[in-house]
Amino acid sequence: MNQPEQLIHAWVNFSKFHNRVTQSLDYFLQQKYHFGLNEFYLMMLLNETSEKKLRLSQLQNMISLSQSALSRLVSRLEQHHLQPVERTSYIDDKRSIYVVLTPSGQQHISTIQSEVNIILQESLSEKDISNIQLFTE
Repeated sequence: MNQPEQLIHAWVNFSKFHNRVTQSLDYFLQQKYHFGLNEFYLMMLLNETSEKKLRLSQLQNMISLSQSALSRLVSRLEQHHLQPVERTSYIDDKRSIYVVLTPSGQQHISTIQSEVNIILQESLSEKDISNIQLFTE
């Protein structure tokens, strides 16, 4: 096999691996918390900010969803039984809509992140973890 063919095969294998892990995590989140990976990512991103809030327009770029898809995602989380997020605007910035992680959301995302981390550690080999870390450096 020549170099371009090896690269294509490596990419296909990586894509299969990524899809398998993503589907596994999504299944876990759906079964236990009744939301998916994008909802998890949104809550995690909010939790990583000091004020536990981000503009809707910022989140759109971070999660790679259209404005309408992100708005529907936030609506689902606002209606979720955990009520992890809420939308708000501020007096000093009335044009922007913010998504805020509620105290309930802060409590739950910490637990969920720990559970997801455990699942990843149990599901991935040391080599898998090393390879993933190479991508993030």
